[in-house]
Amino acid sequence: MFGDFLFISSSNNYSCFVLDNIEVVLNAMFLYLYFTDCPSKADIVFVLDASSSEGSTNFQKQLNFVRDFVSRFSVGSTRNQFSVVTFASNVKNEFWLNEYSSSYSLRNAITKVTYQQGTTNTHLALDFVRQNSFLPANGGRPDAEKVVIVLTDGQSTDPAKTKTAAEDLHLAGAQVISVGIGSGIGSQELETIASDKQHAFKVANFDALRTIETQIQQAACQPPSLVCSKKKADIVFVLDASSSIGTIDFQKQLDFVKNTVRQFNVGPSNTQFSVLSFSDQVYKEFKLNQYSTKTSVISAISKIKFHTGSTNTHLALNQVTNDSFSIANGGRQDAAQIVIFLTDGQSTYPPQTLQAAKNLHKAGPEVIAIGVGSGANSNELTQIATDSNHVFQVANFDALATLQTDLEKTACKTNECRGVKADIVFLLDSSSSEGSTNFETQLQFVSNFSSRFFIGPDAVQIGLATFSNNPQNQFWLNTYSNLSDVLNALQNVPYTQGGTNTAGALSFAKNSSFTKAHGARDGIPKVLIVMTDGQSQSPPDTAIQAKNLHKTDIKVISIGIGSSVNKDELITIATDPGHSFTVANFSALKDIALELEKQTCKVCGAATADVVFVLDASSSEGSANFQKQVDFVKDFVKRYQIGPNNIQVGLVTFSTYASNQFYFNTYHDQASVLNKLNSIPYNSGSTHTDKGLQYARLFYVHGSSHGQRSTANQIVVVLTDGQSTSPSATTSQAKQLHATGASVFAIGIGSNVNTHELQSIADSPHHVYQVSGFDALNGIQYELNQAACAMPTPPPTVDPECGSQPADIYFLLDSSGSVTTTNFKKQLQFVKDFASQYVIGPANIQIGLATFSTSVHERIRLDQYKSTNQLVAAITSVYYDGGLTYTEDALKYARTTAFTHGGRPNVQKIVVVLTDGKSYSHTNTVTEANKLKSMPGVKVISIGIGSSVDRNELLDIASDSSHMFTVAGFNSLAAIKSEISFAACQSCGFVQRADIIFALDASSSESRVDFQNELNFMSRFVNDLPVGPNNVQFGLVTFGSTAHNEFFLNQYGNKQSTLDAIQKATYVTGTTATGDALQMIRQQHLLPSHGARNSSKHFIIVLTDGASTDKNLTATQAALLKQENAVVIAIGVGSGIDKNELNVIATDSKHVFNTQDFITLQQIQQEVKSATCDALKTTLPTTTISTTTVATTTPTTVTTAEPFIETPAPTQPNIETPAPTQPNIETPAPTQPNIETPDPNREYPLTTTPPNRETPAQAFPLTPSPGKNLIC
Repeated sequence: MFGDFLFISSSNNYSCFVLDNIEVVLNAMFLYLYFTDCPSKADIVFVLDASSSEGSTNFQKQLNFVRDFVSRFSVGSTRNQFSVVTFASNVKNEFWLNEYSSSYSLRNAITKVTYQQGTTNTHLALDFVRQNSFLPANGGRPDAEKVVIVLTDGQSTDPAKTKTAAEDLHLAGAQVISVGIGSGIGSQELETIASDKQHAFKVANFDALRTIETQIQQAACQPPSLVCSKKKADIVFVLDASSSIGTIDFQKQLDFVKNTVRQFNVGPSNTQFSVLSFSDQVYKEFKLNQYSTKTSVISAISKIKFHTGSTNTHLALNQVTNDSFSIANGGRQDAAQIVIFLTDGQSTYPPQTLQAAKNLHKAGPEVIAIGVGSGANSNELTQIATDSNHVFQVANFDALATLQTDLEKTACKTNECRGVKADIVFLLDSSSSEGSTNFETQLQFVSNFSSRFFIGPDAVQIGLATFSNNPQNQFWLNTYSNLSDVLNALQNVPYTQGGTNTAGALSFAKNSSFTKAHGARDGIPKVLIVMTDGQSQSPPDTAIQAKNLHKTDIKVISIGIGSSVNKDELITIATDPGHSFTVANFSALKDIALELEKQTCKVCGAATADVVFVLDASSSEGSANFQKQVDFVKDFVKRYQIGPNNIQVGLVTFSTYASNQFYFNTYHDQASVLNKLNSIPYNSGSTHTDKGLQYARLFYVHGSSHGQRSTANQIVVVLTDGQSTSPSATTSQAKQLHATGASVFAIGIGSNVNTHELQSIADSPHHVYQVSGFDALNGIQYELNQAACAMPTPPPTVDPECGSQPADIYFLLDSSGSVTTTNFKKQLQFVKDFASQYVIGPANIQIGLATFSTSVHERIRLDQYKSTNQLVAAITSVYYDGGLTYTEDALKYARTTAFTHGGRPNVQKIVVVLTDGKSYSHTNTVTEANKLKSMPGVKVISIGIGSSVDRNELLDIASDSSHMFTVAGFNSLAAIKSEISFAACQSCGFVQRADIIFALDASSSESRVDFQNELNFMSRFVNDLPVGPNNVQFGLVTFGSTAHNEFFLNQYGNKQSTLDAIQKATYVTGTTATGDALQMIRQQHLLPSHGARNSSKHFIIVLTDGASTDKNLTATQAALLKQENAVVIAIGVGSGIDKNELNVIATDSKHVFNTQDFITLQQIQQEVKSATCDALKTTLPTTTISTTTVATTTPTTVTTAEPFIETPAPTQPNIETPAPTQPNIETPAPTQPNIETPDPNREYPLTTTPPNRETPAQAFPLTPSPGKNLIC
């Protein structure tokens, strides 16, 4: 009656909640913990100045600051511990770290600290803390951060001793924060006391202490700042200790290394560190496995000595290659290997350094090279680094701190594919045009690439074949089971010479390389990487073999090397243009290594998923079977790249209660998740499935505090072996979970499960599984993987103006025999739901409908109903025909007739086609679809239902890929209603025409990879809009030292030819002639003879990574373009852009965009598109609404003439429109007396040729055609 109560204590305040509303309680608990916690586990010692200069009032203000500060933290033996030390002439310990284990008792203790008075013997306090405060007996913990916060208002009594004491404390591994109060303390001593300058703070007086409270908290917490901080990595620092550095700068190097270490979680299961220094010889400071805590690593770094001598870089690099990552020194095969090299000058022996760098690259670690000062040699740094993206240079050692973020991000980019399972086969061109040296470079590329993976039968497998006149296998996927053997084999691959039989090689790969006998694994991604330096000897055969490959589940990546390759052929070979790469020469192969790795590792393409497993841990399971559930989760995890940009996994167990095991953002890589899965406890108890579902909803699906991503698929997987303790509560919680939009899988194990309950738990009947026992769980991994890899389809945000603009929407519903009456009604329900969203009427949205099978039947004219209720009632009465699937006739009817029956000029015309199978004639369907799409202002949306549809045909029917949809079955139609509404509402480029010209920077400051990213950006832009002479036209100019025309607006009349042309664009190189490009656009592209239309809005989109060579010319030409009413959008990429110039180029500041690099360019694509479409809205034509109405409910038998005319005269009365079955609705006389109104009780004869084909007027036989058997 009174419910259960929960009390939450916060110091001396108590909150009481009735557990009837558990969600409110849990949310309150979360907020409470969020605002009182620090992500670090730390032992924090305050060292407070109590000297005479303070005065009791100011000393009390110090205590108030400390008391408020500790209130921000959770306190306890497993969280944060605090100690306070005061000093004046002597040192007094107020309390140790382990003395108070609650926030309340700790704050009380701080209040009781007494003021001493005396001199300022800071050195005694620092020595005391180092010698006593962090001892285990006093509460010091080896796995906690050691933090010392010193507050003082004056110079120490003995500055020299203070300096020595501070250095000793730093050597002990403590992080020291100094806070100076008032003018009596100098900045130099504060910086001496602190770990570095970033940890020294100063305020004007004691009252101002509170203003830096948050800064001190952040410095004290110092959580690992990057997502990759939890990755498993072995990092080796190689530090220049030659004479040119000097003692002071060497110390700055060490500070930089310590600050880098602080950003990572350190330990045998996380990141390990090693340091080498070098001058005349190499000094092994410490090994990877020598220190297992962050504190001990930092302490060891502090003790490194400066050696002096020459710069024998080659010796250091050889040491790393031969020794640093060995198992004996702590190297781990499943960890990323990273080398961070720092130097201030050129090596003493450059040739030996070059060779040593090559040997290091062959060993496989990621190498980052940092040059400090003007003496560092850029070319040598590039040779040492993995590639140019891994090279950094700064002016001096003080500037090293500015590199911190970029360095960490670069380090984080490694290990992209660690933990991924894949079968990867390389297909290498060995033809005569290569030459043995270049062929060796290819092999080196494969070697480096392979080194980035964990090789083995349960991880990545590598195979290799070469081709010239004929393909030749070198080794199969299952030939070698470890990296060492693969690398050795690559040293012995022969160069064969001959022709370029690419077609034969592709056929060999398809038929031989990926067979089970040769190691290919079911359910594991298969990747073929084709490398060639020229065109194949038979392009038609190559195209055929590539097409055959694309029909399989093999992802094909093509790499063209040099100037003799055929880009079109490369795109033909690749799975899609995004999987095709070109480089200038063999030496440039390493520049695409990272992007190639990313493409290879995309197990799920662009999809992301947040997957939470909810495991039954009740008594009926038993520990052995519970472990099989955990193994099931492990098998799932092993298939994916785990991380914040890929698949995230969480785990909840339930029995009598629900228990969280880990959240989405607890672990950021596969190894960490698998490690945690080795220690999941089995609880036993009753089967409260409802509590497991509730926990998943509250803490995994709601909000983002535990790593949930709004852009990812939300998937909940529930495993249970029995019926829940409270079925009604389980059903209730399942419904609440379904309401969030998450996909819920219910997996029942064994014979005791309740099938009805499983169905209530799952969000769809397709997501219910039953297996005979725990050993059979692996049989459903494939279905779960498919769900995780499915692209997320969150309900899109529909433009607020959607539906406020008039539109004529015409539905074409498949009524063929395969649909069945039941499923046909589901189509009608979909249309009713769609129509119910809008205001229906002559000034708003009009909806018409026809069905098609063997014949086309108009059921509802566009102008037939003037209200939503009338329309929905009429849709209910539409009936099913049965017959064949003549989709082409339906499309032809839409083009020639549908919009003449009540359609309005100058409004968006939308055709929505629903079908469950392939059309009777694919060729005719494609022809009619192209004619329909070529009509001005017409958009076509295609929806395929079930497994029998032809995706290629659906794409041919739709305006573009963004207007093509597929669903698993008729029950799933409702799930895409919002998407169809969204697609229908987007009028950009359909109602309005646009001429869009891209100007792409192709100067030398951009790499070929960057230029390719620009081309991909434009391709995605083109792919999102309707392309053609009646819709959007595109032109392209590239520019380097000069401007180069790629194609004019009227050169390509459809989307595919435009996309193909983009990929052939010229990489110009040279300086940045932005002004010349703008001038070329103005003087040539905007001419009517080159496709510019007076009735269209003109857009110029400029992408550049730097300032133009001639700023005056650029400004002049931009101004002239804007005078001609062109909308100019300027996009700056990277740090070298001139923001002022971008503003000069663009129409206004709203049309200026910036992105940090070419990889992130795609992230602003939607913003740029929106800016374009917003400008187009100003050209929306005035709509004239006809008020003439035809109050008829009697459909008419319709035939159509070929051309599109306003009111065509019927010539072939073979498209039947049966009369409605509502006798109480008046049926006016038909307006076309030569068209017979059919009697629904009469069976009509059919023609022997399909409707709308040329048939003599007298050819109406009295017997049905054998090819079109329709039962009326």
